[in-house]
Amino acid sequence: MERLKTMGMIFILCFFINGCATDRFLKREPKTPNPITQEEYSRSQEAFQERIRALEESISKLRSEIASLRKDVITIQSRPPLSSYTLPRGVTLCGERIPLEDRNVWENLDREFLVTLDSEAQILLWMKRARRYFPHIEMRLKEMGLPEDLKYVTITESSLRPYAVSSSGASGIWQFIPSTGERYGMRRDRGIDERFDFFKATEGALAYLKSLYEEFGSWILAMAAYNAGENRIRKEIEFQKTRNYFYLKLPMETERYVYKIAVAKIILSDPGRYGFYLDEEQLYDPLRIERVQIELPQPLPLIEVAQAIGVSYKEIKEMNLHLIEDSIPPGFHILNLPLGTSETFWTFWDLWKRGLEGK
Repeated sequence: MERLKTMGMIFILCFFINGCATDRFLKREPKTPNPITQEEYSRSQEAFQERIRALEESISKLRSEIASLRKDVITIQSRPPLSSYTLPRGVTLCGERIPLEDRNVWENLDREFLVTLDSEAQILLWMKRARRYFPHIEMRLKEMGLPEDLKYVTITESSLRPYAVSSSGASGIWQFIPSTGERYGMRRDRGIDERFDFFKATEGALAYLKSLYEEFGSWILAMAAYNAGENRIRKEIEFQKTRNYFYLKLPMETERYVYKIAVAKIILSDPGRYGFYLDEEQLYDPLRIERVQIELPQPLPLIEVAQAIGVSYKEIKEMNLHLIEDSIPPGFHILNLPLGTSETFWTFWDLWKRGLEGK
């Protein structure tokens, strides 16, 4: 259709030009126009079609070159020297201002900023994983009336790695130690460790951060206490006679902790400004799961669940990292299933329970 339109416009233009030429020379020497033969008309059409094909090929090549140049420009933009990047003039975290007018504070933040920017692969992975995990955290923060910046705690804690385990035994995306995890409702025994349940751990982490804020009256101090423990922060506040995180002498990990969270916010809030570009299809898929609550009188093999709903054992296992063994242990549990499979699961569940009753 587009080709026919183009040919039509070309013919109209040609007739217009021919008409003008005829009017110009009509007074000089009227001529009887020679009739165009069918063969000449066919050759003329073929010539026009050939020119149109040549133009289309040229346009296609130009588009390809433009796309290639655009990628080259992005590549050039994404790899300038580190010295070209500077901290924003003002930085806040959960609405609390970081006092960059203090040269020591600025220096500490600048160090973390440059060290982080030099870890290109790590930042790209943050961007990719954030699409998977941030939406749920943001939703819960909004529902609970908590600052959205708290989501960046997960970046400093685990880089959003669901399997993360520290040398001190902290586990999961929110890096709970066993005692704190149990205090905030995460069960842990031989067959289950709910610190690896992203949803359960998120509920516990946000409740913990909220309680820390209620005690210390500062989100920045709450973050520091999340890292070092509230007892340590209480002790240091009392001894050092200040409640200002930036002027407290703390363990080195805790002294760097809030700065790292601030840097994660600075970069992930506007990655393009710091030379990091990813297309939508390069980001990791969001979580698409359904959660079902079950009560088991005896262990339920995960392989049976996987076969019943038509997925691999690997997929169901990776969706339920909190289940340590190959079977779901007896008791109350929340099971993560792929989106759209819960109805099939309940059909299997009814049959499985009937089988138990028949034994």
